[in-house]
Amino acid sequence: MEKNTLTQQDAGLDIKKLLHKVLLYWYWVFASVAVALLLAFLVNRYTIPQYEVRSAVMINQPVESGASAAALLYGTEVFQGSRGLTNESILLKTAGLAYKTLQKLDFGVSYYQRGNVKLTEVYGGASPFSVSFDTASAAIPYGVLFKVDLTGQGKYKLSSENPGWKGHLENKEFTSGKTYQVNGFTFRITSKTMEPSDISNELLFKVNNLKDVANQYAGALDVSPYPGGASALVLKLTGPTPDKEVVFLNAHMQTYRENNLAIKNSNATNTLDFIDNQLQQISDSLQFIESNLENFKKKNAELGVSQEGGQTASKLQEIEGSKAQLLINQKYYQYLRGYLQKGIEKQELIAPANLGISDPVLNTLTGQLVALQADIAILAKNTNTANPLVAKELQSKRQQLQEMKEVMLENLASIERANTIALQDLNSRAAAASASLKKLPAAERQLINIQRLYSLSENLYVFLMEKRAEAGIAKAANTSDVTILSEAYKSAQIAPTPSKNYLTALLLGLAVPVGLIFLKDFFNTKISTVEELQTLSTLPLLGLIGHNKKEQVNLVDQSPKSALAETFRTVRSNLRFMAGSETDEGKIFVVTSSISGEGKTFSAKNLAYIFAISGERTLLVNADMRKPNNNSDFGVRNRVGLSNYLAGYAPLEDIIHPTIQEHLHILPSGDIPPNPSELLLNKRMEQLITELKSAYDYIILDTPPVGIISDGLELMQLADVNIFMVRQNYSLKSFLTSMQQQYESGKIRNTAILFNDVDYKKLNYGYGYGYGYGYGYYAEDVQEKSWWSKVTSMF
Repeated sequence: MEKNTLTQQDAGLDIKKLLHKVLLYWYWVFASVAVALLLAFLVNRYTIPQYEVRSAVMINQPVESGASAAALLYGTEVFQGSRGLTNESILLKTAGLAYKTLQKLDFGVSYYQRGNVKLTEVYGGASPFSVSFDTASAAIPYGVLFKVDLTGQGKYKLSSENPGWKGHLENKEFTSGKTYQVNGFTFRITSKTMEPSDISNELLFKVNNLKDVANQYAGALDVSPYPGGASALVLKLTGPTPDKEVVFLNAHMQTYRENNLAIKNSNATNTLDFIDNQLQQISDSLQFIESNLENFKKKNAELGVSQEGGQTASKLQEIEGSKAQLLINQKYYQYLRGYLQKGIEKQELIAPANLGISDPVLNTLTGQLVALQADIAILAKNTNTANPLVAKELQSKRQQLQEMKEVMLENLASIERANTIALQDLNSRAAAASASLKKLPAAERQLINIQRLYSLSENLYVFLMEKRAEAGIAKAANTSDVTILSEAYKSAQIAPTPSKNYLTALLLGLAVPVGLIFLKDFFNTKISTVEELQTLSTLPLLGLIGHNKKEQVNLVDQSPKSALAETFRTVRSNLRFMAGSETDEGKIFVVTSSISGEGKTFSAKNLAYIFAISGERTLLVNADMRKPNNNSDFGVRNRVGLSNYLAGYAPLEDIIHPTIQEHLHILPSGDIPPNPSELLLNKRMEQLITELKSAYDYIILDTPPVGIISDGLELMQLADVNIFMVRQNYSLKSFLTSMQQQYESGKIRNTAILFNDVDYKKLNYGYGYGYGYGYGYYAEDVQEKSWWSKVTSMF
């Protein structure tokens, strides 16, 4: 027979094979899907629903320059950079802003009702009772869950699993609407109904720490850009009580709006405070000078100012008017230097433009400084400061602020020098003008000096009053840059989602068993299908022997028309075809396997029997001298056999024994020798084979396993056809690979595989038909099964 070399097979996923295995274990798939769907039902039934609440706010562009406090103070809207959506989203998520919102709401107590399984929070009018407590109580049980048991007639009892409060509430009864103090906690519970029959569930409540609640809301709030690139933000909140989340979100947007306006007003407020402080000082001086002037004129009622004196006085008033502006500038420079050196970041900086200082560099630097301070304030409020990215950005902003202050201090020094020089020039001009006053009479000179001081103070006062009026108008004109686009509303239930859960359960229910079947098949080291035989070896398939569920394992004990008999008849026909008929001598068939338990002896006996019932002279040789076979089922009990003959202790006629089946003889293995391999290699074995071939038509040798010892390989060299046994789900793939390698190297020849103990249901579609028949084909094999047997046979 032509020898073939095994070619590499495609190791990809075989969908058809996998599908067949899945259909084979359909009951496991069905059970998995059923369990998964049941779990999905329980999740949908007992999971506390989570709802998503949405709203949206728009951050408007700043109003026209001159109408807002920021425009008045800085000339341009310096907060435009900090009004980026990222910073605004951080501000909305700060715990401080959430705490301001909660202070407006009645979130100090949470109410619950317990059903058979889950604890559900109720809000507003859904709770049959309300709790109020004194926030100044010595001990407030934050986070402790209390149970309210209505006892009827306006009475109730409280209980708690908390060890610190359990003992204080035992054996105590309370009246609805009355105030009590327990363990330092002052509270009052008012019930809408005090009849226990009206309440079907357990009633519970919990006192909340608003700071903790603020942290929870700040962490739960999701802020994202509005679709379409608009300068707006979408606010989303998820929770089990949508009505409560709607109330919070609406209040939070209003708080954010008010906070935005407060930030804008704080700039003008700080400016007004600074101007008022300066006005207070100048007002005192002005009153004092005005009083002196009035007293002087009373004493010198007839005194007038000459023409020369009037000219000098006018000149001095002009100089003092210019000096007033420089003095205001000097006051501001002192304020700004102190601000920069002290490092006050929380206090709003007053811009130079508000006081008439038009230096473009100083105004630009001041605007940038305010913008950096706003960014730092927002980042510092971020609850996620532990995030390395946030921490790095905050550190970078603070470094920029420090560098900005250093630049401003250098710029301020040069501006102060210029202002000082200007003041010195005005003072020298005033001194020169005052020198001409010495020519005037003393009384007239004194009058002009008093009028000069009065004019200076009056100019300063008028200037500051004008700036104060401008700042006040700007503050009154301020409006919030935040517009609420949509009130909060419940958008959807996001958990649980029944359709999604059922679909996921269905997919998992299918995927888990299919995946396990795939993994089981992938890691299986044993041969289970005909396809694997063809993949691992080019040896021809002699036939398939089905799994024998009957107690009788040999054909001699079964009907000649049984399915097992037909299977071996098919094997007999294939063996005759492989052996050919070139000579008249008997044909030698060697039956071997890799290891014990693969059905070698079973097949050898039944093959011998099937040849014998066809009228052929058949001899079954038990060539495995290490493990003698029991031939009592064929009526042979004599143990003298092959080993005795090869050792020279018994003649040929004493070792061949007739059986209960006509034309069938058996040559037992004999006594177990110490050297079976050497006995098989001596010349007496060759002489024995020669004599047997002339006496029998077919000689079937039951040999030792070739995967364990070498005796079988020696006998395979003498055979006309070698039958290599492979047992389904028992024989290892590596053994078949080893046999293929020996076949390719020429160590064995004319070899075929006999697939034993086959469960036809576990074979892939397209295989098995033509090699043999499954049981049940003939009437002798058909037996009516009970319903229980039909069910258990599936498993």
